[in-house]
Amino acid sequence: MRSRRKLTVKRVLALALAVPVALAVFVSPAAGDPVKGDESPDGSGSTLSSGSGSVTIKRDTWGTPHIYSKTTFGLFYGYGYAAAQDRLFQLDMTRRGAKGTVSEVLGSDYVDFDTSVRSDYDPASIRAQYAALPKPQRDVLDGYAAGVNAWLGKVTKKPDTLLPKQYLDFGFQPTKWTAIDVAMVTVGTMDIRFSDYSSELQNLAALQQLQVTYGQKKGMALFNQIKYKVDPLAPATITGRSWPPRGSSAGLESPSKAPNGLVRGTSGVAAAQQVTKDRSVRQLPGATGDHEFSNMMLVGKKKASGAKALLLNGPQFGFVNPSYVYGVGLHGAGFDLVGNTPFAYPVVLFGHNQRIAWGATAGNGDTVDYYQEILNPADPLQYKYQGRYRDMEVRTETIEVKDGAARQIRVLSTVHGLVKSTDEKQGVAYSKKRSWAGHELAVLFTWMDSTKAQNWKQWKTQAAALPISINLYYTDRRGNIGYFAAGHFPQRPDNQDRRLPASGIGNMEWQGIQPARTGNPHILNPKDGWLANWNNSPITNFPNSDFIPWGAADRVTLLQDRLRAAPSINSGQLWQIMRDASYADVNAGYFVPIIAKAAKGLPANSKAAKAAAALTRWDQTNNDLDRDGHYDSPGTAAMRTWIETMERIVLSDDLPPNVYAPYSTAGYPSTTPPSPGSQNIQQGTKLVYNALLGKRAGVPQTVDLLNGKNAQKVVRQGLTQTYDTLAAEYGGGPAAWHAPVAPHWFTTTSYLGVPSASPSEQLKGPAFMNRGTENNLVVASDRRLRQWDVVAPGQSGFINPAGTKAPHYSDQFDLYLNFGKKRQWYTALEVNRHAESKVTLHY
Repeated sequence: MRSRRKLTVKRVLALALAVPVALAVFVSPAAGDPVKGDESPDGSGSTLSSGSGSVTIKRDTWGTPHIYSKTTFGLFYGYGYAAAQDRLFQLDMTRRGAKGTVSEVLGSDYVDFDTSVRSDYDPASIRAQYAALPKPQRDVLDGYAAGVNAWLGKVTKKPDTLLPKQYLDFGFQPTKWTAIDVAMVTVGTMDIRFSDYSSELQNLAALQQLQVTYGQKKGMALFNQIKYKVDPLAPATITGRSWPPRGSSAGLESPSKAPNGLVRGTSGVAAAQQVTKDRSVRQLPGATGDHEFSNMMLVGKKKASGAKALLLNGPQFGFVNPSYVYGVGLHGAGFDLVGNTPFAYPVVLFGHNQRIAWGATAGNGDTVDYYQEILNPADPLQYKYQGRYRDMEVRTETIEVKDGAARQIRVLSTVHGLVKSTDEKQGVAYSKKRSWAGHELAVLFTWMDSTKAQNWKQWKTQAAALPISINLYYTDRRGNIGYFAAGHFPQRPDNQDRRLPASGIGNMEWQGIQPARTGNPHILNPKDGWLANWNNSPITNFPNSDFIPWGAADRVTLLQDRLRAAPSINSGQLWQIMRDASYADVNAGYFVPIIAKAAKGLPANSKAAKAAAALTRWDQTNNDLDRDGHYDSPGTAAMRTWIETMERIVLSDDLPPNVYAPYSTAGYPSTTPPSPGSQNIQQGTKLVYNALLGKRAGVPQTVDLLNGKNAQKVVRQGLTQTYDTLAAEYGGGPAAWHAPVAPHWFTTTSYLGVPSASPSEQLKGPAFMNRGTENNLVVASDRRLRQWDVVAPGQSGFINPAGTKAPHYSDQFDLYLNFGKKRQWYTALEVNRHAESKVTLHY
């Protein structure tokens, strides 16, 4: 069991001297005591290294802080202060999860987790980047940390009322923050979470197993079919164009022959197992996993009704309590914006300023490569590079463990990056090279600079400079809409197969970063007048990353088809498209027509016909409108079961068990927590779809996965087995196939499984909704931009030691479940009119 020794208020008082009190604080409305005032520690204001000043925080009726200061330090001082009032425990655990210090407060159960985290970033590089920042950017991080520490000072003085109850529940105390801590929250939960994907080692293992099973030629052919480089039929965000741009060779590669000149043997299997284990210890019980992603719809002046332009973002980070995102307004020192952002980042990812609005979804571009390092047989800490053996860099990390002995770990790196796997028996190691390594803080500040832009040109300049792979979106008061697939994409040598690890001896080095003009798809004002993305391909024929290939079957068509069909769209209609997509089955639109065609001519009383009827009569939504705890239609259970059955029929006999495993899931939410951050069409499902398309597939079906059978016959076989499976499970025919609902859980652990609140704080809604963690709608007109959002369960996560919840703890929960939304006030007049509290702090 994890150690959760109770921490008494009296003990907190004894330990509180660990947190210096240097700054003014007040009792937050989030803590249940709205006040107005003008405070400093001694009434006159204390001076810090960045000079003295003041900051005013006004909270609106939803508890959102609107922060005003003339200096950057003061503005972010107020931000850190307000965020700590609302989310101190969540921020603390996010910081610890990002830095790998969870076991220090929660014990030995988290040592492996911390080991994995510490082995995946370079603290010295982060410190060096911070030291090199110009003063205005340091003031962002310094001010934020000082603001958090100011609130900690208040908690120290009044722990009996201001200490979050979660600290008592888990048995530890809050500690002081540094500027590096502030930066690491973004580095760990954005850069490493959303731009660090790679399946190259797993792909190598799959290729080796396929070639052991089928021989070199057929094994490679089957690998090319299941890990295809590009599917020209994959729906794209930029339509009517193809990649690469004319006159460019960006993204083109030579056909695969030998896999990058790698050492033969089973090294890929061993490395994949090691990296998979490393990843699994960073997804503890309760973790939602990495692949959550997001959606976006924009409607421009050509098609928008009642507005110049519309933007509707649905970032899908996962569903937790407190909310993954935090609302804030920043006004002064060159900032004038409002929006919300993950974990109260210093940069607001979803919002608007006076002239433009912006949003984002995960880009899934390929910014990471593994390199196979050849080890010195006489010294496994040396590797061959450019004709000679070189020493690996070695650093030692000490992991402090609550109520246990500290553990020391060794972290290795090569010229390519951190070593993630070592196989001394095979004489190889695998290191991970990131195109954005050494630029982690540039991600934060480049993104921040984009929120100050006043037009497309200024915004695009910053988008082009963003190092990590993120889809960025733009609109403005003139009705322009734009998209930029950001990221530093490497210019790889022609002989490198990006799906597999590269040779590390020096013959397969990157040749720089592709220039934005040819390396990053982007567009302003598409001719159709709208844009949609659900983490799909940015443009036709854009090369897949090595971990999740884009395919002909893609959930984005749930948005695109509705946008395309409407002659014009107003804000209410756009919101309804999001609502409809939240319950729409992601697979049904592709497979129900195939099933209907295959079922023609079947005897009406046959099992296959009855299963087909359950699907063809279904409205293709997964909902529980009568709230009886079961899905309204038998089609929900039938679709899921048929997908799982077809994956087994089509794939399991052709793929070795370890290769088949990741292709064997239908990806539907379960009745037990956690809910997935989003639901997507699974990789195995995409392979089944291509197999059924046959010669019409965009990916050549070189290996017949249907094994000579007619596609119609295989579909009917799947329907018959689906009927048998569900009849046995529910004790009857389709009328009984009303599956138990998968609720919409708001759990109390982060996407990695690290606590964000006490277990008793878990919340549950009705049927799972495939929608954003938050949804924000921007309506642009000539005169202004207006934004609505919903940040569930609420703005605050504070519970006092007596168990009393803050007023804004869950006041957006029902709003979210009922697809409501609230205004985000922007102008000084609006904020003042809707202010719930006001305080001025001096530093």
